[in-house]
Amino acid sequence: MKKILFGMVTSLVLLFLLVTPAMADTKIAVINLQQLLQQLPQMKQASNNLKNQFDEREKKIVAAENDFKKGADDYKRNGAVMSVKDRQSAEGKLMKQRQDLQSMQGQFQQDFQTAQNKAIDDILSKMKIVVEKIATDNKFNLVLVNASVAYADKDLDITDQVLKKMS
Repeated sequence: MKKILFGMVTSLVLLFLLVTPAMADTKIAVINLQQLLQQLPQMKQASNNLKNQFDEREKKIVAAENDFKKGADDYKRNGAVMSVKDRQSAEGKLMKQRQDLQSMQGQFQQDFQTAQNKAIDDILSKMKIVVEKIATDNKFNLVLVNASVAYADKDLDITDQVLKKMS
């Protein structure tokens, strides 16, 4: 039993001695992706571009929502005194308005999400080039996103360097 325990301890010590020098040459850096995306001028510009691009469609959807609400309120208020034919016509019109509104909203969300993803992908691809440049200039072997790291020393953080190069 003592021989087995001694062998295991010896193996662990040897493994530690062999791994430590290999890790000594490894330089690691960390970036705060969330902070970068919040502070990058490109993100603010992309957000403004998306707002300008989709503002008119959003106004049309709001107007359609208001028309639908007005029609629904009128139906609620006057439905009891309407003839059967008028009530059926009003119900059909409201159903069509609701379907059109839902279709407009769904298409808007899909188009907005697609445009937003494209804008973010463009920014992330530019950011990757900047991070690679900083990593090669500073001879980093590995750059991690801090969201996937439990702890990192502040000296390893290159977020400000990336922000400065991209600004």
